Amino acid sequence: MDTEKNVQINLSIPEHYRNLLRRMAAERMMSDPSQVVTGASIAMELLLAALNKIGKFNQEEGENKK
Repeated sequence: MDTEKNVQINLSIPEHYRNLLRRMAAERMMSDPSQVVTGASIAMELLLAALNKIGKFNQEEGENKK
């Protein structure tokens, strides 16, 4: 069972990036209409992938493990 707690953060990005995320979400939904995709969910995927690439984190304590 996944016990990881998700928390909300608010980010401010340039409008053209927001539009790009929305377009990416629309393209995914067009390829699979049963799937609900938002620009925010794509942004979350990209952010988590980038953070995981930077370093491994201790999920319980939020500490960087080298």
